[in-house]
Amino acid sequence: MAGQRNDYGKRSQHSQSDYGGGKRRNPGDDPSDQNTITNEDTVYRYLCPLRKIGSIIGKGGEIAKQLRADSKSNIRISEAMPGYDERIVTIYSSSEETNVFEETGEYVCPAQDALFMVHDRVIAEDLNNAAAEEEEGEDRFGEVQQVTVRMLVPADQIGCVIGKGGQVIQNIRSETCAQIRITKDDHLPPLALSIDELLLVRGFFSFCFSCYCIIPELKFLLRFI
Repeated sequence: MAGQRNDYGKRSQHSQSDYGGGKRRNPGDDPSDQNTITNEDTVYRYLCPLRKIGSIIGKGGEIAKQLRADSKSNIRISEAMPGYDERIVTIYSSSEETNVFEETGEYVCPAQDALFMVHDRVIAEDLNNAAAEEEEGEDRFGEVQQVTVRMLVPADQIGCVIGKGGQVIQNIRSETCAQIRITKDDHLPPLALSIDELLLVRGFFSFCFSCYCIIPELKFLLRFI
């Protein structure tokens, strides 16, 4: 992703605060305004299952605070909605690619770096359980487990994923072997905005290759949005 600017979430036609619409940041702006999402920011809205939200928040919010510090990004977590089993994690930052992504040597913007950190924590329990079962000698050879990412994407940007005649999304599926679906309207979660569509990416990791998870697919996909 080095050298590629990710424009996901930059709002030019909508004023919803979750996608920006505030004033542009300038040197000398009041520090109290620095947490406002602007039109110049990169924004991700990740849907986290309720049962795993503690892995992002932590006791007294300590994990969320550390994720913000480590990635140098902003992270907001929506309130729980009765009868709804997910919460929206809004991650945003300047679009400037300033963070080195793990050991790849590639640069990503802070928000993208934070998105991977959040996802790592969400699936960590599944990976640990798989590793523990393998160590206990359970015969799980050939068994696979799905890892899923659900994200809300503005409708005016989803075309970047689909491509003309669906060519881009077909190429992504072929390159990554991931399942990718885009739904809208009645399939949207209650907390979605009217301009949202739901992007679902599903990949697999096996008990023999537990280090393989959805992150490679997600990294590849983000080049297009």
